[in-house]
Amino acid sequence: MPDRVTPFAGGRGPRLGTGNGFGWAMMGLTRVDESGRCFATRWVTALGLPLVPLDRYYLKESGMTVVSHGFGSTTTTRYEISGVAPLRGSEIIRTYLYCWLFAPLLGAGPTILLLSNADDVSAALPGGVIALIVLFILLLITSIMLLVAIHGYYRKHWAPLREPEWR
Repeated sequence: MPDRVTPFAGGRGPRLGTGNGFGWAMMGLTRVDESGRCFATRWVTALGLPLVPLDRYYLKESGMTVVSHGFGSTTTTRYEISGVAPLRGSEIIRTYLYCWLFAPLLGAGPTILLLSNADDVSAALPGGVIALIVLFILLLITSIMLLVAIHGYYRKHWAPLREPEWR
């Protein structure tokens, strides 16, 4: 079923940007269509987690800039907005489930399980506490890498493909 899209009037686009995870971000991007565009919902975020969906756009990612500073970096994604579309309940629920349930379970679940049995694990490992710390770091890195890979695969192959219907 196609999504109704009203052409974007141009001018200044929607407010985007976060500081320490608080602000406005595009989330819930659908699969890219033949024109290189997709639908995305703009959210109010806290600590990088979606709180309230604001509006939905038909857009194209036009580039990404990464600026390193000290021990961190700032990533900026630029969008070319083609149109505005109504919010879609299934995308909102899918974004909430991914960000509030699936990602924390996959990212932190194995680590919490390891730490809940830390005394037994460190006693069983040669190297004791040092081996436990190394195992903890490896498990955390592996969980994050797996989460990023699953998200990328989802976005490319499993995310819904939506077709625009221009008004």
